[in-house]
Amino acid sequence: MNEFKFSCPNCQQKIEATPEYSGAQINCPACQHLLTVPPAPSGPVPPQVTKLTKAPSTVNRVATPTPFIVQGRPVKKKKDRTGLVVGLILAAGAISAGINFGPSLYAKYFHHEEASAADQGPTNAPPPPPPELTSEEILQKVGETYTGLKSFALKGQSVMMIDVSQINPAMQGEQRSTATVALQLGRSNLYRMEWERTVSGTPIKGAAWSAGKGDFFGFGPYPPGKVKNREEALTKAAAVSSALCSLIAELFFSETNNLATQASAFTRTNGTALSGQDCYILNGELAAHNIVLWINKRSFLIPQIEFDFGGKVDEAALKKLPPAERDQLTRMSKLKGNVVETYENLESNPDLSASAFESSYTPSAAATAAPGGRPALGPKPGSPEVGGRPTQLTRRVRPPPQ
Repeated sequence: MNEFKFSCPNCQQKIEATPEYSGAQINCPACQHLLTVPPAPSGPVPPQVTKLTKAPSTVNRVATPTPFIVQGRPVKKKKDRTGLVVGLILAAGAISAGINFGPSLYAKYFHHEEASAADQGPTNAPPPPPPELTSEEILQKVGETYTGLKSFALKGQSVMMIDVSQINPAMQGEQRSTATVALQLGRSNLYRMEWERTVSGTPIKGAAWSAGKGDFFGFGPYPPGKVKNREEALTKAAAVSSALCSLIAELFFSETNNLATQASAFTRTNGTALSGQDCYILNGELAAHNIVLWINKRSFLIPQIEFDFGGKVDEAALKKLPPAERDQLTRMSKLKGNVVETYENLESNPDLSASAFESSYTPSAAATAAPGGRPALGPKPGSPEVGGRPTQLTRRVRPPPQ
């Protein structure tokens, strides 16, 4: 055969063919480029080139790639890169879709999230209301609050409307008096209770205190004197002043914490807020008289106390009491009216030194003495005519106010 040589126009691979391939289209054995076999030239065929053989019946048809000898070495068919190309096209499509549709999808998704968050309400919403507690739980928390304080102070106003005509027929009708009260308490036995009550235009002052040098009490024309202990000083102060803040002292000093330890004497009632304070209102009995406590739902401090005279005395229980206490309760049962004491400037754990509990009380020079040495203004210290220290808690017998 007259074999001839030509080069692939794409990769310059040397290819040999016989004249019958002239004009036929074949794939380059090296790069698979489709090419047309040129006409056969005249002259010898150079060595070490790819030989192309083909049967005469396949002339002018596209040759099917088969292994060729290229420069004397076997040549493998190139790998099909169709999958790679398709993958790159799909990836490019995904990136394009992200660029074109991403912002709208982002806005749609996060708009939905923001709407869901808005449906759930703002995160700065006020805290839920405190849980409802029983009277026992409320007073337990009150006791824990006061006994957990290192110091405490308050100032307040006390208004008393009372009818003493059953005790003193000369005083007919309801008598009204007002008082200012101040109380400071500290550990372990520091206290100062001071008051000034105005009766018929005449002020009557008094104080009970301990600054670490003993317990003292005085009121009206009586000079201050030392008494046995804190309980005696505060009992006398409550009796002559009709001030109710001595009950706060009982809560602070746990050994006389009657209100907290006898919580079953109280029932919860409904009432309006007190000066914007959301309060529990407890109604109970104290020494056969009605008592109402307003208790702040968050701090569990007491901003107001009401004491109503005129309770029914249990005769069987009365007979078991010592004579002095029995006489006191009997006289108190004849009083009618109430005392309402409202506290302001409640201070928890103020910084108070022992000297802050010293009282500057001095006897009133304006009071005159009645026959027997008793002053004309007010009862003598410790008398029960306008109150006295509550001696026993019992369950109330009349229904709470509606």
